[in-house]
Amino acid sequence: MFVRDVMTTKVLTVRKDTSYKDIVSLLIRKRISGVPVIDHQRKVIGIISEKDLLYVLFPSQEEFYKDVNYYMDQDAVEKEAIKVKKLVARDFMSKNVISVKPGDHVLTACSLLITKNIRRLPVIENGELVGIVTSNSLYKDFLKKILKKRQK
Repeated sequence: MFVRDVMTTKVLTVRKDTSYKDIVSLLIRKRISGVPVIDHQRKVIGIISEKDLLYVLFPSQEEFYKDVNYYMDQDAVEKEAIKVKKLVARDFMSKNVISVKPGDHVLTACSLLITKNIRRLPVIENGELVGIVTSNSLYKDFLKKILKKRQK
């Protein structure tokens, strides 16, 4: 079985200038946990996960240790979290995108999801986004098919 057999071809995407608020709204509305960031040629330039949305709420280690007492005050940190309203995708997207090709074996995708501790892989063909494979689609499609084969 290949990536093309389990990928979703109707991929929701955002642009690098999409606001934090719009990305959160999209993920909630569509009940998804992440989204690729594309340019005008549909080239994937980043990816945003739920974790990325949460990471921006917290300081870096360097910031934290500069003023530990401030960051231990959760009320102060919560008030500071309002800064996310000013952010756009390029400010917090993961730029090191791990992807697969439609002709890759599905087990290649599975191993990448596990070893890289990620939940989605953009599917790229000729430099363009053509689909996405998620841990959820692998459970639903690949594992279900494997279990059916075993029962026969």
